[in-house]
Amino acid sequence: MKTRHLQLVSQKHSVTTTTKFNVSSPYGPVNPASTTLLAQETLRANQEARLLELLNSLESVVDSLNFKSFTAYDTLVTAMEGVRVALLATPIDEGGTDADRS
Repeated sequence: MKTRHLQLVSQKHSVTTTTKFNVSSPYGPVNPASTTLLAQETLRANQEARLLELLNSLESVVDSLNFKSFTAYDTLVTAMEGVRVALLATPIDEGGTDADRS
């Protein structure tokens, strides 16, 4: 029984070793055995760290734009109030001549 188990394992192993191939990367061929779970977790952790950095940067830009938009809106409201006061304080000439007013 023990011998049979060893034969199955060795047959399966011989099949898997004949189908090995190298994966290309920007740094040259990659051995499939080197892409371990630890390497994948490290890659994922690096990607998550980069995404978090980009998200923080984006949030900072959004906060800045939000502040600027409120500042611009406040300036616009203040200017409109100033124009309204200036228009109401100016006497409106209804037309006509001095003879019509007497």
